[in-house]
Amino acid sequence: MNITVRKPPKRPFPWGSLLLTLLAVTTVFVIIWAAVGRINNVGPFAPDGGKTTESLSSEVSPGSDLSETSGDGQPSRTYTEMTLLSAGDVMYHTPQLEAARNGATGEYDFSDTYRFIKPIVSAADYAAVNFETTMPGPDWGYSGYPVFSTPDSGFSTLLDCGFDMMLFANNHCYDTGMKGVRRTQQVFRESGVDWIGAREGSSGKTYRTVTVNGITLGMLNSTDDIAYGRTNPRTINGINLSSEALECLDIFNHSLLDEFYERVDGRIKELKNSGADLIVYYIHWGNEYYLEHNEVQEQIAQKLCDLGVDVIIGGHPHVIEDAEILTSSSDPSRKTLCFYSLGNLVSNQNRLTMGDTMNKEYTENGLMVKLTIRKYSTGECMVTEVETIPLWVHRYYNGEKGATSYDIIPLEAAIASPEEYGLYSSSFGLSNAAEAYRMTNAQLGGICEAFAQTVSLPYEDN
Repeated sequence: MNITVRKPPKRPFPWGSLLLTLLAVTTVFVIIWAAVGRINNVGPFAPDGGKTTESLSSEVSPGSDLSETSGDGQPSRTYTEMTLLSAGDVMYHTPQLEAARNGATGEYDFSDTYRFIKPIVSAADYAAVNFETTMPGPDWGYSGYPVFSTPDSGFSTLLDCGFDMMLFANNHCYDTGMKGVRRTQQVFRESGVDWIGAREGSSGKTYRTVTVNGITLGMLNSTDDIAYGRTNPRTINGINLSSEALECLDIFNHSLLDEFYERVDGRIKELKNSGADLIVYYIHWGNEYYLEHNEVQEQIAQKLCDLGVDVIIGGHPHVIEDAEILTSSSDPSRKTLCFYSLGNLVSNQNRLTMGDTMNKEYTENGLMVKLTIRKYSTGECMVTEVETIPLWVHRYYNGEKGATSYDIIPLEAAIASPEEYGLYSSSFGLSNAAEAYRMTNAQLGGICEAFAQTVSLPYEDN
């Protein structure tokens, strides 16, 4: 506030007295402010240097240290937050490779595919995606199903989109043998991206911790070998595994689940001993094109819950499956959020390309899940909010570039602004997008609302 002081006529203003008064008032204010700062753990005397004090109803900016004052007048708790974004299966089928290839230069450009979701992915504090292909290099050649071999640009575009972690344990990670596995890991390593699901060298690990905004996540990734209990010989997706591959890839077999659980138990304990505040398990499992999870998925999910996993994110069915909240068998207060399958992020699978495959129209739909994770200065760490982002792959002939386009569409925003998201580029864009949005929300069954009912923040009276 600006204050104008008018001097009386012919009387000089007492500047000395005013300055002394202001100095005294300022001194008293600093003393009071410092005392309050010590009590409430805010200001420069807070344990972490102190940040802004916000009311409980204020919006929280991810990553900022905030504080909450309990209703009974107890000292406030500071906390930090992060957002974790997870996306589904990335597959590059042959028609996608052909559409991305520049005939004049021989280079591949997939950037248009991700342009509509790039702002969403980049805005997350940390983002993970299932990289369901391999990069053995140009000397091998490029191909789609059944042997996925992808140009490096298929990966670098994901990096440019904002993804921080590649999930590499899936049934196609061994399509091009150990050459593909090792070179893919080399490309990952040289780019600086994180990855889990396969290890480098005998001392490497297929799992890791990631720390973002002061919150440490223990992150694991495993795949079903799709051998349905057959163990002689060991295979993945019908391909015989070498001894090196068995050591390298994080796989499990239906006949060896006890061995798998023992391994997972040890890894979770190790991650927690290394400071993990929350455990997130990415798992490749289930039956392709089924809209609901099967009994084996349910059995494994419950066991992971009992072992201390906080969030389970699944893939492989190529359609979005149901989601649920699991309760630990030994501790009813422990809950695990489980998305059985996020479906495809991008592929050539489509109602027109899948022939007589059941639920083929669902293969066009995908899902990103954004978790808000909060850690308190008192040690509690929890998921406080779940957001689901329904997606749809708009596959249409693009006359301007003379090739098929594969646009990943964030449905809620696109339906509100169809022209901005290119839905008028085809005769079916808007109608199929609206259909996909309804289908996905029906699949999820109100999981976000159900999860919100389970959240009990530490400052709340129970």
